Amino acid sequence: MALSSFSLILGVFCYVAGFPLIFCNEKHLQWRRKFFQDENMVRAAGAVLTALVVTVVRRQWQVTPDAEGIMILWAWILLFVGLFGAWWPHRFIKVRAHWEDILFDYRGVQVIVGFVLIILAAGFTSMGLLLV
Repeated sequence: MALSSFSLILGVFCYVAGFPLIFCNEKHLQWRRKFFQDENMVRAAGAVLTALVVTVVRRQWQVTPDAEGIMILWAWILLFVGLFGAWWPHRFIKVRAHWEDILFDYRGVQVIVGFVLIILAAGFTSMGLLLV
């Protein structure tokens, strides 16, 4: 997969995750908590994420100090997250639940996390458009 496509896909994922946090959609938060408590769903999501990232890293694997290098670094990080979710879903669920309890108990922190995700999404989509 081309690095620009990966960047655009990552940007879309960040938009989809960030906007519900800003607008505090309770149904979305309940769905997300239910999704990430099911070990089979976490394992499947980790496997899909790993497969997506492997298609990028097999073509370009070296981290460099430019825009491509930043996206490759994100790819390596997401590869380890995907492998962690696919191989150890019960541990992934515990770690995620711990951080979700810290971050999403307060409405203000939830909105800040949503804005950070939207800013990351804007950066990923702009890099995806620039890397074409």
